[in-house]
Amino acid sequence: MTSLDSFSYNQRKVFDIKTFRDAFRFLIVNIFLCVIFLFLIIEEIDWLIFSSSETIEDKVFDNTSWNLNNLFLSLVKM
Repeated sequence: MTSLDSFSYNQRKVFDIKTFRDAFRFLIVNIFLCVIFLFLIIEEIDWLIFSSSETIEDKVFDNTSWNLNNLFLSLVKM
């Protein structure tokens, strides 16, 4: 390869501002996502513990127009 066929390449610094900014942004985004998923996992564990108890005494009265049971029942009756 002759010098006419090659091009000059200046070595760039490994730790320049752009690389540092991209790495910092990557870490912040992943920490944020990690916190979200941590709370989702804790919520799932909490729901598992709550639903495994045998003495659930909750009664739900839903008289709204968007009650899914009423919507499906009205579709079946048609």
